[in-house]
Amino acid sequence: MILNYKTNKLPLNFIYLGIMLFVISIWRMLVLDWAGILFFLISLLLLFIRAGIIIDTDNRRLKIYTSFFEIKKGKWDSIKSILNLQIIKTRETQRMNVLSISRIETNDVYKLFMVLHDKKIEIMSGEKDYIFNIAEKIYLSLKVSLKNRTN
Repeated sequence: MILNYKTNKLPLNFIYLGIMLFVISIWRMLVLDWAGILFFLISLLLLFIRAGIIIDTDNRRLKIYTSFFEIKKGKWDSIKSILNLQIIKTRETQRMNVLSISRIETNDVYKLFMVLHDKKIEIMSGEKDYIFNIAEKIYLSLKVSLKNRTN
């Protein structure tokens, strides 16, 4: 069985920049300016770059990839020596500065790790319910234990 999860895309400000560049590129191409093609290519990159993981449960391998449209670039790693899955809770602080306004935001983030004999691989991070649902599907498919370290 193949499990495919999209784990990340660019932040919203880059997506908005991609939309704005897309509109500008259409306008520039309509007025027959070659810069419109450059803006169009940059906007496609900003709008369609994604990251994710593919878990092949039959062959016990994992691929962490970056994709553009349907082209997935990454390498397969063997997870035959998997011990368990772990969920941990961390607090992440994010600073945002715009002009003279500064804001600090602290959130609880849940992370899902795959523990192998020789290393720990971070699979994904996010909100509690999302991570627990994904972890349940993965550990049932791989038939390994799930350790909840969120307390």
